[in-house]
Amino acid sequence: MLALTFQIGEEKLALDIRRVREVVPRVRLRRVSGAPDWHAGVFVYRGEVVPVVDLHRLAGAEPCPEHLSSRIILITPNQSQRLVGLLASQVADTRELALENRPASSMAEEDKVDLGALVADGQGVIRLFDPDWFLPDAAWQQLIIATKGAGP
Repeated sequence: MLALTFQIGEEKLALDIRRVREVVPRVRLRRVSGAPDWHAGVFVYRGEVVPVVDLHRLAGAEPCPEHLSSRIILITPNQSQRLVGLLASQVADTRELALENRPASSMAEEDKVDLGALVADGQGVIRLFDPDWFLPDAAWQQLIIATKGAGP
């Protein structure tokens, strides 16, 4: 599987590149009142208001650092046509991952959010990130509702 790599806190993650529409630089986001704290805000992308999830906050970490390597990964969740941005740090590169020895679970600690299954990537251990599993339908709906009415 070809995957885009990034980080949430100290965890290295990989996202199937087929899920990625585009990766854009971190831009100034407009906060939306009443949105959950993991909702970083919205921005206008090609005429569309795009909600952005701060994956660091969603995972219970500090907000995504404002580094040059922090990016917004644009995806379309759950077979939707609507774009959603995932704010992450050290959005670095793409690499091929062999998934034949993938474990069934990641064995996350009780007090931590499970970021995905662990796999060996030849450079160490990386987690396979599935946005549809990590952020269930109810959370996507909450994000879309919070974004309604947020104009450019």
